[in-house]
Amino acid sequence: MKLLTHETQWRGGETVVAFGMFDGVHLGHAQLMRKANELAALHDLSSVVYTFSSHPMATYAPERVPPQLDTRSERIRSIARMGIDAAVLRPFNRAYAQQTPEEFVRSFCEALHPRYVVVGFNYSFGARGAGKAEDMIRLGKQYGFETHVVGEVQVDGQPVSSTRIRAAVLQGDVREAARLLGSPYAICGVVERGKQLGRKLDFPTANLAVNPGKAIPAKGVYAAMACLREEWYMAAVNIGDHPTAPGGKMTVEANLLDYDGGDCYGCHMRIELHERLREERKFESLEALREEVMRNREQVRGYFGQAREER
Repeated sequence: MKLLTHETQWRGGETVVAFGMFDGVHLGHAQLMRKANELAALHDLSSVVYTFSSHPMATYAPERVPPQLDTRSERIRSIARMGIDAAVLRPFNRAYAQQTPEEFVRSFCEALHPRYVVVGFNYSFGARGAGKAEDMIRLGKQYGFETHVVGEVQVDGQPVSSTRIRAAVLQGDVREAARLLGSPYAICGVVERGKQLGRKLDFPTANLAVNPGKAIPAKGVYAAMACLREEWYMAAVNIGDHPTAPGGKMTVEANLLDYDGGDCYGCHMRIELHERLREERKFESLEALREEVMRNREQVRGYFGQAREER
């Protein structure tokens, strides 16, 4: 997938352009991108996703930006996995935000040469979000492209949205988040040095340096799969601040089962969270905590063993 930071960098021919923020790349986003790919394949065009490099609210009120389901690199990875030909991650600034809906349409038409545009039913564009899906249809007729509006995707009778997924993640309901995303909720980062508590318990852990804008699930222990050095391991992941041995910042640390690869500081790791096993709690001693860690490891093995049997 070609990655562009401005629509004027496009050097190809006619396109199908899919618009959206795509935080989390959930089931609704996937349907929108599948439609773009379908039209591109049918008419021998290139499929392009047009989104922003950061949340638009960061330009006006950074303190009001919600925790993001994806970091920038995670979002790029998820879009690329959908088979999109190119993605525009456009910087969002005040001058850009002041464009009228028609100015916005004219600018991307001049650069991307769209024959088709794909938007969600609730898509808005232009200054203060004044343009709606019906305006894109109208302007498309004026500027020479056909607009396809993708309807609402529901699960359990409720719309799938980044807001709904974010709420599930923050509550620790990673199973619900996975249902809406279509895949497990993931946290990626570089392994850094922690308090070395795991070593004292004879269960070394890999501590992730997490992007500060990332949505982190509620404190607790999770059954997860972790990818390190291109190998996958079952993992018991603790998210919290170690009430049994207090001190230091909140951490995301993975105890990898069956890993014997030695220190991995500085390595990139991806953690996919499947199930919350328990809340974080304080133990009477480090020995009691060690016994609990052993139980959690066995719970992780049991969880994935059962999952394999059900498949």
